[in-house]
Amino acid sequence: MKRLLSAVTGSILISLAGCGGSSDAESPGNPTGGPVGLLSPVTDAAAFEASLKSALTAMSSDLQLAVADGIAGGAAESGSFTGTYTQEVNVDEFDAVRYDGSHLFVAPRRYFNCCFILAAASSDGAANTGNDPQRSIRILATDPGSASAELAGTIALEDNVSVQGMYLTADRMFALTSESIYGSYGELWADLAIWAPEQLGYRVYDVSDVGQPTIEVDAKIDGIFVESRRIGDTVYIVSRYTPYIDGLNYYVTTAEQQAQNQQILAGVSLDDMLPTITINGVTRALVAPDRCYVTTADDATGYATITSITAVPINDPTSFATTCYNEDAYGVYVSQNALYLTELRADPERARDVTRIHKFALSSAEVRYRGSADIDGTVWRGGQADFRMSENAGDLRVLASQFDWTNEDFVDHTLYILREANSIARLDLDIVSTLPNAARPEEIGKPNEALYGVRFLADRAYAVTFMQIDPLYVLDLANAGDPYIAGELEITGFSDFLHPVNDELLLGLGRGGNGGVKLELFDVSDIAQPLSRGSATLGGPGSWSEAIYDRHAFVYQADVNGLDRLAIPANLHSPDGSFGDYESGLYLFEIRDKSAPQSASLNSVGSILAPVEGTAGPFYSERNRAFIHDDTVYYVRDEDVWAAFWDTPTIVSGPF
Repeated sequence: MKRLLSAVTGSILISLAGCGGSSDAESPGNPTGGPVGLLSPVTDAAAFEASLKSALTAMSSDLQLAVADGIAGGAAESGSFTGTYTQEVNVDEFDAVRYDGSHLFVAPRRYFNCCFILAAASSDGAANTGNDPQRSIRILATDPGSASAELAGTIALEDNVSVQGMYLTADRMFALTSESIYGSYGELWADLAIWAPEQLGYRVYDVSDVGQPTIEVDAKIDGIFVESRRIGDTVYIVSRYTPYIDGLNYYVTTAEQQAQNQQILAGVSLDDMLPTITINGVTRALVAPDRCYVTTADDATGYATITSITAVPINDPTSFATTCYNEDAYGVYVSQNALYLTELRADPERARDVTRIHKFALSSAEVRYRGSADIDGTVWRGGQADFRMSENAGDLRVLASQFDWTNEDFVDHTLYILREANSIARLDLDIVSTLPNAARPEEIGKPNEALYGVRFLADRAYAVTFMQIDPLYVLDLANAGDPYIAGELEITGFSDFLHPVNDELLLGLGRGGNGGVKLELFDVSDIAQPLSRGSATLGGPGSWSEAIYDRHAFVYQADVNGLDRLAIPANLHSPDGSFGDYESGLYLFEIRDKSAPQSASLNSVGSILAPVEGTAGPFYSERNRAFIHDDTVYYVRDEDVWAAFWDTPTIVSGPF
């Protein structure tokens, strides 16, 4: 895939640093004259305006970035019911289906149509049971004692509004909205023109009376939705914006186009090039120049892009604070304390891909720039790649992959450990260590093996690479200055997703050697000698599970009468390799004896297959979620809800 970059000539870019919702607010980050990093605070609105206009009039160039064709690329809950699976404890993640223990909130799906603009969900076809044509968020009251649910209320949506996901807190439901979807992270984000103009937004509903939910706040933001997280009472929304100027050519290739752009921009003010936010019909600036950062050094890349981090307090959603900067963002990782954004760049002189990382500290709804670093390789390739980044004790651990198609061994994987610079003169992320290195040259992965599942847990990292076999690597990170490969296990198949059962057991989800969906239980009690304690494979070639690439489809409940429960959705084809339709459903498993790793086992409980009236068997679904409440499993397929008791999964109630 090619990434279009604007090369700026004869101008010095200032990088946007932090933008706030109001110009009279205290400027976050670095005061004038303070330490700087790869980003510096905007101190001159005129220079900021000039940098944006320079990027919009610069000649475009195509740079070929190495792309690995075909490489795809939480916290478990205990107690009476499960919620949405998350990567980090106390960092909530938005999802289009949510459960609070009393009510299920189910947003309608949206579909691609032509050029990424979404069309309303179809109400035709055998897979539809009639719960989606109203274009509304359905609220269902659950009764786990009888494994049932009933419609308690609805929230109507306009046809041009897509619900990206929701958060639930107290008596409020916070919905993230958008006009379009641009898929997973990746180089697509670098194409500026295709997503200008667009809008995202958020809506806050009072759902204290689910039968009559009322909207409190309706906000619309110029730009494209990238990512979101909730920490405490604050929702953080990452978005991107390119100034949309009528008549402007966004890919300048001739001197005539350049001159035309310069003439148009001469009559354009800085305010005309900045995104706005409209809250309950009142429009104001989303960002202010004195709360923005710009690239510190001369940069031939050229940016007509504004990446914004908007902090919205749920208890006062009309207030917000926005921090922004003028570079791309193609990946986001969020810890309890910080938000990290990455940008894919090219180093033509070394023929290398480079990932730029910016760190923003999160505290009391403030977003403050803390430093940056450039590392070799790429981090995001779609799927659940944010697992390739993790913060622990202030250190950021990253696994990156560098592709070089001119070498016989065309891919290398490198671990980086980054830490804020201990300096009053600069805001940087220093590289504390890398692996492999001169003292420890052993590579992570065999020649030409791609990187799949990654999970950082405390002072360990687990990484799965694959080409013909599945090596599970255990990395010891206890000494941040000297990480090393502690152990390795080779088995058939590979894991895309890794879940910690406890400190001594790890669960992998991915593909089996026969092409089916595979679960594997790893014993990592001895990190020098990881072992398999059993596996289960569902279906054959062509089978897949949504949980492989979306952790929200994975449900895990720990410590229920001495065992752990888990469930994954799967669409299965025949194990004989004929690719014939087999079945589609939710598959239930238990992990027993986890306190004694040598005796631990993975056991199948059965499956919930939800047939459609008038058909002979189960139907395929595109979106799957599940929640366990006491001994009842609620299985959400597309817009429908089904239920069954854990011990009798073949007796299914629904659709609700």
